[in-house]
Amino acid sequence: MPLEIFDSPRPTTLLPFSLWSAQGPEAGVLAQQALPHLRQWLTLSQRVAVAVDAPTEPLLATLTPPHERAWGQLLGWPMVDGGLPWAARAAQDSSDGWAFISLCNWHVSNGQVTLGDPAHLALDADTDVVLFKAMQPFFAEDGIDLFAYKPGQWLARSPLFAELRTASLDRVIGRNIDPWLVGCETGAERLSPAAQLVRRLQNEMQMLLYTHPVNDNRRLTINSFWVHGTGALADAKLVRQAPTVVQTLRSSALQQDFIGWLEAWQSVDAEVIAPLLARVAAGEPQRLVLCGEHEFQVYDSAAPTLWQRVRQRFAPISLDTVLAVAPLKD
Repeated sequence: MPLEIFDSPRPTTLLPFSLWSAQGPEAGVLAQQALPHLRQWLTLSQRVAVAVDAPTEPLLATLTPPHERAWGQLLGWPMVDGGLPWAARAAQDSSDGWAFISLCNWHVSNGQVTLGDPAHLALDADTDVVLFKAMQPFFAEDGIDLFAYKPGQWLARSPLFAELRTASLDRVIGRNIDPWLVGCETGAERLSPAAQLVRRLQNEMQMLLYTHPVNDNRRLTINSFWVHGTGALADAKLVRQAPTVVQTLRSSALQQDFIGWLEAWQSVDAEVIAPLLARVAAGEPQRLVLCGEHEFQVYDSAAPTLWQRVRQRFAPISLDTVLAVAPLKD
């Protein structure tokens, strides 16, 4: 859904994974955290919008996580779940459909396949070149142009990607891949030709990689790829000033490492929120977007209202009421 609040231009800092889906004692722990700069920000700002995922069938979440939706809206993009053109933006091309191809490890255990974080593969440039040369001809046979981007992640160009909806890596890492495979939103019996092609390519690359020498002596094998960031840039003129996106909390959140996430928040408080407050003190309006697994919250700097001043004096903000959010229910 579009948020008109983003039509009001001001420098924006976006914090992916800054809200924790509390299902146990985490909320109580959050309430005790110091995070002095965040507390001060909350007293000097107003929450102007909250956007919560609506449950979708057969999934309980959108293909595009909240931080990517907020980011895309800040860029002025039309909202298409699973179709925000991140790869086209990276390619700086608005003439065709694009996708990211991310090499990854699909971990099989007890009949379930889980997507590992591609970052854990620690791919070097030489290994990337070897795999690119081995896999590129298969993509070319299907009319897909493949381009090196960074080790372990490539750009792919094809008209097939213009309308293809795909699940974000940040949505699937650490989860069973079955509900998130390409075409999952339509069901396996109604796969589009583009989705069928991608699934076939994944199968072919799994067979290729199964015996490929690059996997000799690797702790984590490279055994498949994930396609994401699909879409086309409809109009480059739509792009607004990009927000500052801080990914400090991402790794610990994806690993469900609550203690590590709290430690990362200490760094964010000192290195991100403190400078944000300094800019507000200098008379520069600021916006902060806190993002969780199923929602994002928008805070604009503003003079505190009388009610905020009274409440802060007699009932100071408890961080669990801000950073701890309920899991999505169907």
